[in-house]
Amino acid sequence: MEPLKFLSQPVLDELFTAVPDNLERYRDGDFNDLARENGWAIDTTFARWDPKIVDRLDPSAEAGAEISNSLLIYNSFKGMTPALAREERLWTRLCHIEFLGFARTRWLRNPDHLQRDVENHFFGSTLPRCRDDNAIGRLWWNGYVASLAFPDDLERGLRLLLSRANIRLQIIDRADTAFRTPLLRGVMRLLETEPWLGNTDEAIAVFMYELNKRSGSKVFEAMNQAALNQHLSECVRFAKERARDKEHQGPRG
Repeated sequence: MEPLKFLSQPVLDELFTAVPDNLERYRDGDFNDLARENGWAIDTTFARWDPKIVDRLDPSAEAGAEISNSLLIYNSFKGMTPALAREERLWTRLCHIEFLGFARTRWLRNPDHLQRDVENHFFGSTLPRCRDDNAIGRLWWNGYVASLAFPDDLERGLRLLLSRANIRLQIIDRADTAFRTPLLRGVMRLLETEPWLGNTDEAIAVFMYELNKRSGSKVFEAMNQAALNQHLSECVRFAKERARDKEHQGPRG
């Protein structure tokens, strides 16, 4: 196991500014010469990993690859915390050095959008960008959220979370859900017992709207399981009613 490394802030800033000048490096080169300079390899004090996992990642865009890659990254990054996982300097270093080949193959597929895709998937200037867009950061965050819901069965949680892109978006993008463990666990378990939620992107969006609307005064940490399940069932009922109403109204024109 080796310490995870991150960049200094000046190196990060310079690297982002130089993206247009480094497009050839992103396309088929590397940054190894730059990495020998100061500020490219600052050790974290408590997070470690096994570099051998790099060759085990699957760069395809299939859902199964996202699940297996998330399992691999989350389980292999020992000592990682949500606080460290907000650190752009960590994910940017990994995407430019250790995981460059994976990030390139997975995300730099369209030569017409090369600069845009580099900026989106090799950096992470905000928490949402680290969590949702960075090529490696999003994999760790997938595993973290799934582990909150199913600490003893990470793969089960990942299969539910990643079963539709909009399920991940709706759950993770709402901090009140993603980081309140009883509520997150309840919603994830509901995905197993209420097939309607996974039928369409609209279904999960309407449900999360109703859940957010009706949960402001709820202290989920103090609820027993039966009360939480009852609340979620009521939100499903309201969501189905709203979805039916929208369907009957049809598009406005």
